[in-house]
Amino acid sequence: MFRRACSSLTAAVLVAALGGDAIASGSHKSEDHCYAGSGVMAADTSQPVTSVFLKKMRQVGVHTIIRYFDHKNETIPGKTLTFDERMQIAEAGFHILVVFQHWGQRISTFRDPKRGKSDAIRALTLAHDVGQPVGSAIYFAVDGPWSNTKDMADITRYFTDVRRSVAERGNLYRVGVYGSGQVCSAILDQGLADYCWLANARAWPGYNAHLASGRWQIRQLMPGKCGDREVDFNLLPSRSAYFGQFR
Repeated sequence: MFRRACSSLTAAVLVAALGGDAIASGSHKSEDHCYAGSGVMAADTSQPVTSVFLKKMRQVGVHTIIRYFDHKNETIPGKTLTFDERMQIAEAGFHILVVFQHWGQRISTFRDPKRGKSDAIRALTLAHDVGQPVGSAIYFAVDGPWSNTKDMADITRYFTDVRRSVAERGNLYRVGVYGSGQVCSAILDQGLADYCWLANARAWPGYNAHLASGRWQIRQLMPGKCGDREVDFNLLPSRSAYFGQFR
């Protein structure tokens, strides 16, 4: 889902599914699961939803739509979830999950000592604006294979500032991290996030170890075409899994 284009999550549609036998074909290609009854349960898109898109997702069996928070200078026009769109999604019977992403594929994002706080404050403002329920989650995207000591220190500082900013403003939301196995492990180990969304890049550091640990709430598969959009399917550990979604 996180690609080297104008945004890490550019024009992607993520679909989450149950683990194990829910994926009938066993394929890790998303296009192989774009059919009714495949077991997929959530869909991410960086574009505003439409009635046509929601109808397609319902036909496939999706329960959760994942949308974005971003700064006002969006990396993609229309990327940021609005109140009206949130209501459209909820009234159509879907749950919602949000992820904050603004140039998460650039290590410079995490080297900026002001970004953790500014991203968190912007995310909290948007959560208020769309009426996001207290106790649900906001994910923050780390879209790269960074693993050296300096880069990991910068990423850790970013999430330290995110966690602190959320806590200082009432601790209303849980924090999720999207990234490599190494990033997920490091941020979870330090108590800086509650949930891990494991990136599909299996060559990124720590993938196999973190997958085997079971410390992930969403596990991403490879992108592919589903309907009129490119999709990423994801696995969930169980049908009842909670990963910060809300209605």
